[in-house]
Amino acid sequence: MSFTWALGPDGRTASLVPRDPVLEVSDQPVALTAPYMGHQRMTLTYPALARAQQVLWLITGADKREPLSRLVAGDRSIPAGRVEAAASLVLADVAAAGRDLARVGAQPPAGP
Repeated sequence: MSFTWALGPDGRTASLVPRDPVLEVSDQPVALTAPYMGHQRMTLTYPALARAQQVLWLITGADKREPLSRLVAGDRSIPAGRVEAAASLVLADVAAAGRDLARVGAQPPAGP
């Protein structure tokens, strides 16, 4: 099983948002969040997310630069930083990654 997640400017992902009590749910795979941006959501909990063999992070936009740096650094104070998987791959545009981070692990395109 694999998941593809986006990253919010506040470090949220998969409807897991900062300071929501659902972040501490560990006894069930799915839970309801507190209202956020006017909506209550259903989300997978961290134990369910941890079952993934691979997580693909798709991150775009300059407003994601700071949370992307925190994610890559393993900062568990943001919700995305607590997502665990057997393997993770981050795909970010230059606006999100910035020039320095964009070079980390970058592979040149295969040529003829």
